[in-house]
Formats: sequence, structure tokens, C-alpha cells
Amino acid sequence: MSKGKKIATAIAVLVFTALVSGLTTMAVSNYGSRDDPLVTLSYLNQTVRPQIEAAVDEALNAKAAELTREFQSIAGQSGTVSGSQPSGFVVLTLNNGQTVTCGVGTEIMLRIGSAVSNGPDSPRLIDETGGTSVGSSGTDLTVNHMYMVTIKGNGIKATRDNTKVLIRGDYTVG
Repeated sequence: MSKGKKIATAIAVLVFTALVSGLTTMAVSNYGSRDDPLVTLSYLNQTVRPQIEAAVDEALNAKAAELTREFQSIAGQSGTVSGSQPSGFVVLTLNNGQTVTCGVGTEIMLRIGSAVSNGPDSPRLIDETGGTSVGSSGTDLTVNHMYMVTIKGNGIKATRDNTKVLIRGDYTVG
């Protein structure tokens, strides 16, 4: 090989090496920079996702609490309020003389105060805790017993102000 070819080859190798080094340096300096951040899947799964889920859960819980307070304030007023909560219990606050008329399968638990069974048809309620039927209208309910309505139109009547019941299912407060 001639001396000129060796020099040209050496220069070509140097230029190529410099070009590759320059491109590598440029790529490395921009990789994961502030303008183009590098985000890994584990960072998204372990850090970002839980933060987003926590924020969404907090917002949903706040809205659910707000709606529950609104519903309870409406239920405490005179007039008629209807509701349906098939997936969970709702706390109702009743005044003396207010009635709750229920659909079939509605469950009621007296927590605070006093109430009696109410409705046109017998059995008025089924005491799921005691395993008995509540046959006559006006029978006192037992605190912390779970009752189920098996005939549409039956339910309960509060006999004291600030009576609180847990209820799940279709109902109307009047």
C-alpha cells in the first residue's frame, strides 16, 4: 500500500472515529435530559400510578361524603324522599312519625332511637337477626337487628325524633 493511501485511510478512520464519538456524546447528553426525560415502566407502576389512584380515591370519597350529607339533610326534611342503594347502606335520620316505605328485599337496621313496623300486609318485616317474622303493624323494632322487607309497601315508622337507621335497597321516606 502506498504512503498516500495509508494517510488517507488513517484520516478516514480518524474522521469516522470523531464522527461516531461526537454523535455518541450528543446522544448521551440529550438522553434523559430535562427537556426529554427518561421514564421507566417501574417508575410509572410504583410511583405515579399509586399517586394518581390515591388522588382519585380521595376525590371520590369526598364527593360521596358530600352527596351522603346532602341526602341525609333532604331525608331529614318533611316531604317525600325516594332512594335506592343496592350496593351499600345509607344512614337515614328520621323524625317522630316519619315512615319509610320499602320495596321487596330492602334491609333495615335500627341503630339509634325507636321505630315500629309499618305496612298493610303481614308479615310486615322479617327479623333476620332473630329469625322471626314481625306480623303486626306497630311492633317495636330491636336496636341492631337486621330486618328485611318481603312485601312491597311495608316498612317502618319512627316513634322518636333523631331516629337513625341503616337502609339498603329501594325505599321512600314520607
